[in-house]
Amino acid sequence: MKLGNILTGLSIILLFGIVGCGSDDASGSKGGSGEFKEIDSIDVEGHLALNNFFIRDDGEALNYGEKDDRLAEPDRMKVWVDGEIEELDMETFDHFSYLHPEGNIYTTVNDSNNETTPYTLVIYDPRTGESEEFLKTVEPEDFFHVGPRYVSEEEGLIPVRSDGYDELNFYLWDYQNDEIEMYELTEELYELFGEIERTHEPKLALSRDAKSLYISYTEGISHYNTETGELNEVSIGEDMDANSVKVTLDNQYAVTRKYTGSEEIMGLANFYITDRDSFEQKEIGEGTNIFPIAAGKIVIQKENELTVYDTETDETSPFYTIELGEEEDLKKVLVSGDGNTIAYGYKKKEDDEEDKTIIKIIRR
Repeated sequence: MKLGNILTGLSIILLFGIVGCGSDDASGSKGGSGEFKEIDSIDVEGHLALNNFFIRDDGEALNYGEKDDRLAEPDRMKVWVDGEIEELDMETFDHFSYLHPEGNIYTTVNDSNNETTPYTLVIYDPRTGESEEFLKTVEPEDFFHVGPRYVSEEEGLIPVRSDGYDELNFYLWDYQNDEIEMYELTEELYELFGEIERTHEPKLALSRDAKSLYISYTEGISHYNTETGELNEVSIGEDMDANSVKVTLDNQYAVTRKYTGSEEIMGLANFYITDRDSFEQKEIGEGTNIFPIAAGKIVIQKENELTVYDTETDETSPFYTIELGEEEDLKKVLVSGDGNTIAYGYKKKEDDEEDKTIIKIIRR
């Protein structure tokens, strides 16, 4: 009896072991945490427009551009929503339209013949197919942008550079009420930077809570507190990339980069975070791109290797490894804000055919 019970127990253990191994194989993970599996694969028509590739925080929508000529602007703009693909109207949603991580696609329609309201803001929800339009009647001559990091969906605000070369003024446009709050910062910015060569080309980044406005020139990066009116230095004269400021999802840190000048890895940089309260800055790692995700974490990409940095513990750990074949070339990677979805585009050589571009979407 005892021997029979022992053999039965061993059989059960072996059975669970086999089931467990099968479960790992079915996960579809490629050298990562073992938790991600493929949920969709998209064949790109022509080339993937690398500057028009965005993902929602929950990973349920992906916006991408396709172009027939590798060096041209996108010929088609598309959005993937949980397995369904929609081609957008290029007259409205061209290469200046952007899927924001908080959910909607933002774009502007410019009517140069209308001096009173030359700009119309269009906000499109790809999940419902519904859109809203907002006329910008206040300060109509100013150019405004709705690209990544320029919109706080949470507060319904967009930062705008006030028109003019001599005055360095900015405002937040409340697009739902067509109202603005002006920040006259000419004197303060010159005092901070000393000299600004291209005053008409600032790069802006707005935190989701709209309390932090980051104003960047080639001479440096500054932080403006829209509640207190305080202007502070993030970095000055340190060769930081003025175009690269990203804000963590908890609004607490600005992530900046300084290129290493590597000849082996294109775009390799050292990344830094700056606390918006203390303005303490620290280096967090080396890579080619970063993706702020939930819980105060930042995913760092270094070619096909993804690691995650924790702002609370100051520790870095493996996140995922994208494994491709010898004839496959990684083009662009995205990580959703919740950290549960990865989308990446890669080019694959086809026998006796032109190279094919594919987008893989994996989720845990």
